[in-house]
Amino acid sequence: MNLIISRTDAIGDVCLTLPTIGWLKSIRPDWQISMLVSDYSAPLAKACRWIDEVVVIDHDLETAALARLLKLQKADHIIHVFPHRKLAKAAHIANIPKRAGVWGRLYHWLHCNAWVFMSRARSPHHEAYLNLDLVARSLGLACPTSAELQANMVAWSGLKPDPCSSPLDFPYIILHPYSRGNGREWPTPHFASLAHKISDSGFVPLVCGTDSDMTSFLPFQSLFPKGSLFYFGKDDLNQYIARINSCVALVASGTGPLHIASALGKWTFGLFPPRKNINTARWGGYGPQSINFEIPGPCQKNCSNQDCACMQTIHPDQVWDQMKANLPFPSKGV
Repeated sequence: MNLIISRTDAIGDVCLTLPTIGWLKSIRPDWQISMLVSDYSAPLAKACRWIDEVVVIDHDLETAALARLLKLQKADHIIHVFPHRKLAKAAHIANIPKRAGVWGRLYHWLHCNAWVFMSRARSPHHEAYLNLDLVARSLGLACPTSAELQANMVAWSGLKPDPCSSPLDFPYIILHPYSRGNGREWPTPHFASLAHKISDSGFVPLVCGTDSDMTSFLPFQSLFPKGSLFYFGKDDLNQYIARINSCVALVASGTGPLHIASALGKWTFGLFPPRKNINTARWGGYGPQSINFEIPGPCQKNCSNQDCACMQTIHPDQVWDQMKANLPFPSKGV
């Protein structure tokens, strides 16, 4: 079997699809599995030991050019885990024998010949499990339970980062305050308060993000303790994966780095609103050392991602108490 998994969206979505590929390899080690990804997420897919080939998709290509690219893969089966109109049509033109996608997309009716009846919006399951379930049903395989997925999250994710190109020789905890506007964010002053507790305990707070995040961060930089390090835009994705692999822990809301840390088996502290489809149940850290915070809900307020009342209610002391209870602290103690 030569199988293509199509997941051309964000880093977190790609990360939560990797354990599906690891599970497939555990039961069908002879299958050739390729993954279609965007250029932005490609380093993450390339860090997964289970993927035989990473195919980077340029969304600006015309459908005919995408079809030629897909035809070169000589695939028996493609599964559109992330629905994408142009790719669905290109796979049809490429005449891939079996083309699977969810039933709820009109273009899948036109361009797929196998459909899965499922609704992510109405499901109570985690995104990682929904990816697993979609692929298992597309292939006619018995799907593992969510408990099995969670127990095997690290092994099935199969992340094998390169060595860090600029390693830090002290214990550090990554704080990732921003989500590129894609998720509800914990207030930056809360991160600053937590950073003081982290610093007082012998760790170095390493505040990370993109170049553009630095603009949002600058008004709050003075709130952070002396000795904090600020790594906005200093690492590319490949280097950031390696840096996450070397950290003691990571604190973030629902972002790609949170899921990378969780898949690597790092201590991961996630922050979420009690709102369906963006809460812990759907997007929380799913690894063996992931702890998620969410106030009792449900919440029906129309907050923005950058100004969420429910996220503000999660107090830094709550997060710190869990960190104190679980992290291996430096010899100077708490």
